Amino acid sequence: MAFSLPLLLLLGGCWDRVELNDLALITALAFDEAENHQVRATVQFVLPQNLAGGGTSGGGATGGGPAKRTATRSQTGIDITDAISKLQREISREMFWGQCRIFIFSESVARAGIQKHLDFLIRFPESRERAYIFVSQGEAAPMLELSPLLENSSAQVLRKLADLQIGIRVTLQQLSLMINGDSRAAVVPMIHILPQTKSPEPFQTIPFLMGSAVFQKDKMVGVISERTTRGVMWLRNEIREYTVVFASEGSEGRVSLKPVKASVKLIPKIEGSTWKMTVRVNTEGDIIQNETLLDPMNPRLLAVMKREFEADVRKRIESAVYEVQRKHKTDIFEFAKVFHRKYPGQWEKMKDRWEVQFPKVQVYTEVEARIPRPGLISAPEGVPKEEVKKK
Repeated sequence: MAFSLPLLLLLGGCWDRVELNDLALITALAFDEAENHQVRATVQFVLPQNLAGGGTSGGGATGGGPAKRTATRSQTGIDITDAISKLQREISREMFWGQCRIFIFSESVARAGIQKHLDFLIRFPESRERAYIFVSQGEAAPMLELSPLLENSSAQVLRKLADLQIGIRVTLQQLSLMINGDSRAAVVPMIHILPQTKSPEPFQTIPFLMGSAVFQKDKMVGVISERTTRGVMWLRNEIREYTVVFASEGSEGRVSLKPVKASVKLIPKIEGSTWKMTVRVNTEGDIIQNETLLDPMNPRLLAVMKREFEADVRKRIESAVYEVQRKHKTDIFEFAKVFHRKYPGQWEKMKDRWEVQFPKVQVYTEVEARIPRPGLISAPEGVPKEEVKKK
C-alpha cells in the first residue's frame, strides 16, 4: 500500500474536463456579406431547456405552441474568425462545434468567392469534413431562424434532406476536392424557404432543396434548374432510387417507374484535336403506375415502354450537357478527371486551357434500360379489358 501512494499522487484526474452544461452546441453556421467588405457569421445553437421537454409548449413559446428548440446569434467581423470570436462574447457558454454539420453560404458571398471561408473551415480543427455545404437563395441567416414542425431545427432538416440524396449532396471535403481538382469547378445544392402555410407562428416552415449553384474555381457563376440538376446527377453517377415519369408513344397518359437505379460510366476518347466523351448508362425501374392503355405484360408493348424510358433518360442527360456546356461552360461533370486518368500526356498540354476546351467536348449518350417488373396485373387498373391494347 505504501508503494502505491506515490503513484496516486501522479494522477491528474479530470481537472480539465468541460461539462456538457458549460457548452453551447452549434448546429449550423451561415455566411452573409456585411458592410465595408466584412462578413456576418450566424450560428444556430441548441436550447437544452426546451429539448428536455420534448419540444412541448413553454420555454419561451407563445400561444401554447411548441417551444423553439434552437436560437441564433449573429456578428460581423473582418473575416469569419473575427466574427466568431465576437460571437463568443455574446454566448455565455463555450461554443462546441462537434455537432455542426451544416454550412450555408449566401448567394452574394458565393458569387464574391468562398476561398477564404473555405480555407478557414478546412483549417479549423473543430469543423467536420463531412459537414454538408449549401448555397441559399438570398441571405443565409434566415435559413437558420426557421422553426420546422417535424425536426428539432432547420439544420436537422437540411441534414436529413441531404441524407435522402434527392438532390446534389456535397460535403466540405468534396467541395474542397472539386475546387482544387482538374476541373476547378463544383456544383452545390441551393436551398430556398418553403412558402409558409397558414400558421399563427412566424417562421414555422422549412428550407428545401431546389436546383444547384455552379462554381468556377471558388466563385459561383450561375444556377441550374431542378431538372438540369437531375441530368447532372445522372452524369455524375449520383442517381439513388427515384421516380421517372414519361409519356408512351401511341397512347395517352404516362408511365411512372420507381425505384429507378442506374450505373453510369464515362468513356473518354481523343481523336486528333477532337475530344469525345461517351456516357454509357445502364438503368432499370419497376412500373409503379400505368396511365396508358398499353398492356405491360405484352412483350412487344413492354419493349415500347422500354424505348420511351431510354429516350427520357437520354433527353435528361443531353439537356443537362447542352445547358452546362453552352451557358455556364463549367465542367461540373468532372470530365477533366476522366481525361486526365486515361490521357495524362494530352491532359498536361490542355489543363491550362480546359475552360476553353470543355465546351468543345463532343458528348454521346448510350442508354440501356430495363423494366424487370411490369406489375402483377395484366391490364392497367381501372381500364375496361376491351379497351386495353394487347397487340
